[in-house]
Amino acid sequence: MPDWTFLIIAGSFLIIMGFLLAASGMMGHEKEGAKEERPEEAGKEKKIKGGGVIFIGPVPLVFGTDKRYALLMMILAIVLMLLAIIFLK
Repeated sequence: MPDWTFLIIAGSFLIIMGFLLAASGMMGHEKEGAKEERPEEAGKEKKIKGGGVIFIGPVPLVFGTDKRYALLMMILAIVLMLLAIIFLK
């Protein structure tokens, strides 16, 4: 039977690093929001765009703020499904 200790430790480390990076990003964003706006940016509305893919079993759920990001996420979903098929064989 293979020794899975390394994979367990590596997985735990990656999960902890993910939480730390997320917390660090939120703190950095909070500091950025506390700064005063520059006068040239005062009346401008900021647009945020993005998308994502959620896999529920073999079915990908794709979402995006516009057509471009939704298409990009569909391509990402196809690539991820192909990689899963390749690595699971």
